[in-house]
Amino acid sequence: MKIAALTGAGVSKASGVPTFVEMGDLRDKLSRSYYNSHPIEFYQILNGMRTVTEAANPNPAHIALAKKHIPIVTMNIDGLHHKAGSTEEEVIEIHGSLRKVYCPKCSKWYPFSVTEESIKCGKCTDVILQPDIVLYGDNIPRLQDSINLVSNVDLLLVIGTSFYTSTATYVSEAAKSAGVKVEIINENAEELIPKFLNQIR
Repeated sequence: MKIAALTGAGVSKASGVPTFVEMGDLRDKLSRSYYNSHPIEFYQILNGMRTVTEAANPNPAHIALAKKHIPIVTMNIDGLHHKAGSTEEEVIEIHGSLRKVYCPKCSKWYPFSVTEESIKCGKCTDVILQPDIVLYGDNIPRLQDSINLVSNVDLLLVIGTSFYTSTATYVSEAAKSAGVKVEIINENAEELIPKFLNQIR
């Protein structure tokens, strides 16, 4: 049986990464308009998030998916699927990651940590660096890749998502339209995912 997973913030809750619901108005600040109008505050917020995610360890749900080499579309930017052992080829980070930033003028990439010192390109000096994440108000560059992935399996596990974001709906509905069985596991993923995968694979 070919299986894929679509993961949201709930899969990382047991790793100590708070969900958006738990972080109050943070969702409103992860928008293109907020980045454009408050870039310094925007990067302070993201570096605060990065501190949390870098300290976090993958939980049994991440590890089980990695061990079974399940292809994953994740809406998370915490990098925990990679920490668990899933490869670049196995994970589509549909909303990007907190690993790097880039200059929209010269296209130079930097590690995200440079934004703790300056949010401007070291080469272009006057250009504000862009995060490698999809913000509210942006297009989703890897949406079609994700739809293609989930439409060519027998079973899609939807894990830890509230379906608040349109991304979750688009991807899961595309799978259903392709005749893929969709199994939703939103609570206690760290316990249920390892058990589920051991039963069917």
